[in-house]
Amino acid sequence: MAKFTLIVQSSASNQKRSLDALTFAKSALKKGHEIACLFFYRQAVDHAIAQTSAENEALIQQWSDFKNQSGIPLVVCHTVAERMGIDKFHPSFEATGLTALSKAIATSDRTLQF
Repeated sequence: MAKFTLIVQSSASNQKRSLDALTFAKSALKKGHEIACLFFYRQAVDHAIAQTSAENEALIQQWSDFKNQSGIPLVVCHTVAERMGIDKFHPSFEATGLTALSKAIATSDRTLQF
């Protein structure tokens, strides 16, 4: 089985791309694959805003449920978050740097971007 790193780059407002990543992650786990890292980068950092907009609430809840069921952390680039002025994160997300992403990529068989 393969080990994946998934990088979500689309804003939460682009729900289709976010749901594509979530669907892939669920499917990969069902098929016995492993996910080394789920990294929210660039515009996707807005998934982690503590006070999410009402239109994105259901999407963020789906990601939270996935994290709780799978145990896979939802990792957000703290540098991008700082630049976007995000200082309070939704409890399901954790902030870290690109070093964590680099390590995950190095230990993965494949890296996919959404």
